Amino acid sequence: MTSSSEEVLEAAVAGISRVALAIAEISTEHRAKALEAAERSYRHTVQELGYEEGPVQGWVSAVMLRLQTEVRNQESTKQNLLEALQEELFQAATEVDKNVIPIERSEEQ
Repeated sequence: MTSSSEEVLEAAVAGISRVALAIAEISTEHRAKALEAAERSYRHTVQELGYEEGPVQGWVSAVMLRLQTEVRNQESTKQNLLEALQEELFQAATEVDKNVIPIERSEEQ
């Protein structure tokens, strides 16, 4: 493995979080296609570096496992943030309701 090949593979691995974030933002119905495209891209990159199919498959499988895990983590984080925001909004609305002074109507109206 040459130094430049190592740098390319390190850059690919370093970019997994950014790729996962982008894929997590895609609708769930299109996510499988995005993951397939990422896998093809990783495979193409390693093949272009001149690696044989055995090592290529092992490396791509490991990268895809990490990518899929990261996508799930991104989804979970996003869901947790949404739930926390909903709770904050509910609490704020509850506090506003407690502080509202009802206006009594006069019988003339």
